[in-house]
Amino acid sequence: MPPYRPFFLLTGLAAIAGGLIWWIPLPASRQIFLHLHLLLFGMGGAAVAGYLLTALPSWVGRSAIPPTLVWVLVVLWLLARGLPFLGDDLPSTFLLIIGPSFTLVLTVFLLLRVIEAAAWSRLHLAAAPLLLAFAEVMLLQTWLFDNGTATATSWAGVAFGLLIVLVGGRAIPAFTRNALTLHARPSTLRAPLALQTTSVVMLLITLATLPFPKLRVTTGSLPLITGALQLVRLAGWKPLTAWRLSSLAMLQLAWVWLGVGLILMGAALCWPQLMRLGVVLHALTMGAMGAMILGFASRAAMHRSAQGLKPRRVQTLAGAFILLSPALRLLPPGVFPVDTLAWSALFWATGWLLFLKGLWPALHGPVPRPVLSGVRPSTQLSRHTRRREEDRKT
Repeated sequence: MPPYRPFFLLTGLAAIAGGLIWWIPLPASRQIFLHLHLLLFGMGGAAVAGYLLTALPSWVGRSAIPPTLVWVLVVLWLLARGLPFLGDDLPSTFLLIIGPSFTLVLTVFLLLRVIEAAAWSRLHLAAAPLLLAFAEVMLLQTWLFDNGTATATSWAGVAFGLLIVLVGGRAIPAFTRNALTLHARPSTLRAPLALQTTSVVMLLITLATLPFPKLRVTTGSLPLITGALQLVRLAGWKPLTAWRLSSLAMLQLAWVWLGVGLILMGAALCWPQLMRLGVVLHALTMGAMGAMILGFASRAAMHRSAQGLKPRRVQTLAGAFILLSPALRLLPPGVFPVDTLAWSALFWATGWLLFLKGLWPALHGPVPRPVLSGVRPSTQLSRHTRRREEDRKT
């Protein structure tokens, strides 16, 4: 079983459930908890597992992920996402153990494979899911024992922002360079590693200082500056050229939401009287996280040609709904004579339903190689990939 198939399917299902949770008759506090639980750790966790397990063989030179591991992770994911719906019938400590178990098992497997292959440049990606485990423990602990706190929610939002930077900050320039090369267009991108490192360090400092209210202005200034830096980085990735290639447009537009989301979050931390942190976080979660996940996962089902990946129409439409949904959520009350929260959730759920429709061709039949990158110029093949191809030829 290719790991992207069950996990990208679970990604879409969790995204829809998390968006429609507002229509289930539950206490408001429980709706908020399940909304965060399903989207941040259900959708986000499944997407991270699907991407990292699919990319792992090209990092370490081993061609298969054990099917047993995939199914163990699927069961752990289902338990972790399903148990909170049982209400207060389970001990809180049990939820604290089951919740992050999925992410911890995933991280241990990734680290063992990367260390075994001495693929040290991928070590930070293998360890990245630990961010989700820590964020989930914080959220569960605060909602189970303290009835929810803004710090835990903010920490989870920044953790996902950091995860996007860790993965997308390296993958998007690589995908862009590859696609522009295939289309015989200028492929020289300005993507210095120093900007990636600076972004990661600043977000790590943000995570470390969030629990201290006295450092509010200092803490808020860091994501604000980091968000502006992401927009500067995007300018070096040839956006005007890349957006004409629709397989890249979703990923780079998600990066716009990352920059905007970090700027808004920083502003809300510095000036809480001007904007609500819980609202502006949707730019970072719905906008950056949702669109980035959609952009990565959709690549598994895109049309393949000599010119690279081409999105299906339904995938393009799904992207439009996802990109618009956070904009509706961020509108001030009273701008439109409608419930913007309801319309935002409806756009979000519609986008993910369309995603699942577009994903269907990738859930059966032969597995394309590579799954997420399409045709790749031979000059960009990894050392392990070249070795496997040479072995097949001989």
